[in-house]
Amino acid sequence: MITSNYLTELNRLKRVEPVEVPRLEDVNMVIKDRVDAHSYETNTWNDLKGVVDNPVLSNDLTVLRAGTEPAPIPEMQYPDICVDSRYSYELGRKVRYLRIYKKGCENNNRALIYIHGGAYYGGSAEDSLIPLRLLATRFNGTIYTVDYGLAPENPYPFGLWDCLSVLSLVVKTKHDITLAGDSAGGSMALGLSQLSHYMGICDISSQLLFYPTVIHGSDLNGGLWDDSRIPIVDEQRDVLHASYEIFKQLDKKMTELYLPEQDIDLTSPILSPMYSDPTLYKKVTVLTGEYDPFRLQDEAFIEKLGMAGCDATYIRYGGMSHAFLNLVGKAAASEDAIYECAKRL
Repeated sequence: MITSNYLTELNRLKRVEPVEVPRLEDVNMVIKDRVDAHSYETNTWNDLKGVVDNPVLSNDLTVLRAGTEPAPIPEMQYPDICVDSRYSYELGRKVRYLRIYKKGCENNNRALIYIHGGAYYGGSAEDSLIPLRLLATRFNGTIYTVDYGLAPENPYPFGLWDCLSVLSLVVKTKHDITLAGDSAGGSMALGLSQLSHYMGICDISSQLLFYPTVIHGSDLNGGLWDDSRIPIVDEQRDVLHASYEIFKQLDKKMTELYLPEQDIDLTSPILSPMYSDPTLYKKVTVLTGEYDPFRLQDEAFIEKLGMAGCDATYIRYGGMSHAFLNLVGKAAASEDAIYECAKRL
């Protein structure tokens, strides 16, 4: 493996320009490969190399939720960034959220509402505080991150209604609104954008989505899950395949917990944004990792938007897998992803 100093690698990534990739039509693509191409980033490899063949996902909810907790990362100090906890009571709900902003910017017209990931059953508003504080240093507006109710205690659509409550509050004072989220939170952000449009609350200015899941009930043996299409060095191929296998189980599990005993059409566009009207979205940026098991569905989704006329951007980080925002301060690609988002706000 080629090792790089963190700051040296961060500076290299910042200089990577958009490229043309014919397979994704009408999409602005930025492919930020590693110097040591088609291999896992060091921290990611250390996390995954112990994954065994034929992995089995636990059925214990406590264990599953523990698996969504981010590993400790270096605390980054931003003295000008404020964080406070508040509640929204809109739509007859009581929803906790965090407000993150740079001193002097809290009254600006711009807002970003962030929905954390965690497969619908895990995570909290605090999980993304470190990357969101970093983003706040470069955003002249207010960031709101929603502590929505988790499944299965709060099955679909209750978590989404919690997010809608916060949006309904924010729109009273902010008019330039971006929705953002990671993983399942990215899917919820796209569903929230649709609800906001159809309910006449507001039209969303843009979406920033980190490795979103965009389809429930997909064919787990189909093209969107075919890891043989992903280039990787031979000695890491088995780990990549095992990662995909466990995510196939996760894909089924999170649907079961999000929609317990509900007879709901999984192709509903609110649940599966892959099936939504692509003309609803004005500006969408999707950021994912080269080895994220959701990569292929993300590429199919952003291409659909681009071909429909959306201002569509796709940024892919070489060597990274799922949930790479948890590596801010450890992997330069994670910090660069925040800077890329700031440029698009």
